[in-house]
Amino acid sequence: MSDPSLYETVMAIAFSTHARQLLTAALVGYCIGLERELKTKPASLRTFSMICTGSCLFSILSLETAGSVGGGPYDQTRIAAQIVTGVGFLGGGVIFKTTDRIEGITTAALIWLTAALGMAVGFGRTDIAIIAVIIGAAINLISYLTYRVLFHFRQKKE
Repeated sequence: MSDPSLYETVMAIAFSTHARQLLTAALVGYCIGLERELKTKPASLRTFSMICTGSCLFSILSLETAGSVGGGPYDQTRIAAQIVTGVGFLGGGVIFKTTDRIEGITTAALIWLTAALGMAVGFGRTDIAIIAVIIGAAINLISYLTYRVLFHFRQKKE
């Protein structure tokens, strides 16, 4: 039996399940980031892609390694559970209070959602992630349109 060539090894890695999961997570995060980019928000394409990909990677690691460390029975959700805490801290850092309003709450919520999307992909539930992206995008679009209509009517009253 001959050793696989470098090309065969690279192709096997490129088409592995984990590579597909990580690329899917990056794409899902990119979609969320694109909406933020279009609204010229500081946290956008790269930020959301990395959050989603990182959450996916932690989820894969949680599933793949938790039971094998030291040969003992370990809870596979421990690493994944820490994603929620860590991302909550990250999201909290983008919320700022100005003199008359609070800014960054939507971005913080999207950071949290993006981490959950990455976790869903990492746990092999791409179906749920895609549905959640569609729902999140619809909520953002409908909310934006509603805000514009309300703003228009408020301007007419004055």
